[in-house]
Amino acid sequence: MSFSRSKLNRYVHLLGLGLVAVLAGCGSDDVAKPTAAKTTDEPTSTAAPQDIMSFPPLAPIEPGAYFIDPDHDPSTPLRVVYRVAADGWSQWVGAVKFAGDGHVGVSITTVVNLVRHGCRDHSRPDPPIGPTVDDLAAALADLAPFRVTSPPKDVTIYGYSGSHLELTVPKIDFTGCAGGQLKSWVAPFDVAEEGDAFYGYTDPGYTEEFWILDVDGSRLMIAAERSPDSPSEDIAEMRAVLESIQIDP
Repeated sequence: MSFSRSKLNRYVHLLGLGLVAVLAGCGSDDVAKPTAAKTTDEPTSTAAPQDIMSFPPLAPIEPGAYFIDPDHDPSTPLRVVYRVAADGWSQWVGAVKFAGDGHVGVSITTVVNLVRHGCRDHSRPDPPIGPTVDDLAAALADLAPFRVTSPPKDVTIYGYSGSHLELTVPKIDFTGCAGGQLKSWVAPFDVAEEGDAFYGYTDPGYTEEFWILDVDGSRLMIAAERSPDSPSEDIAEMRAVLESIQIDP
């Protein structure tokens, strides 16, 4: 099963907007190895960062600086600033670039729960997963039917501590899954409707790399996502987005 632009557009419509992503000094060789330190300075730019959520879902975006409110709560101060340096990227809760039926993307959000089973049961555990970095990392690593290709490991990135792990979609027939979709994490904008969760997975071999950080008591998740046939130049552009991230607590 492929994850076409139309399916992605429908997903964003169901969410009410977008998703999330970021980095750390570990993971597979073709994903970012960020080295940035914590800072409140915004990226060097001739223009102030733009709010990525002010753009229409999946609208093309110009190279430049952007920011996102990961928990979608204006009463909290957490903000993530990043740069998109290349052409061809689109609005997302972060940014996404399409190539055929696949894509690369960076998702930046907070996660409030997971589905019970990525393929068979898209209902949510009640009570939800715990509030800590380790709670989310352990729950993702235990989420069937995903294959853990890099187990949870303590990391420090951007001056914040957290956990890094990587999941890969196994050989599976998506048509056998509930609704023909593989799902995983639940962001704040998914909460209103039971069964809503991230389902951007395109094919077996799709990889999702997570950095889950404790940002002064807020749990931030940054995910780097790529389809198995993503062009190397798109992956390099995704690295650049990850490496540009700055977190304002």
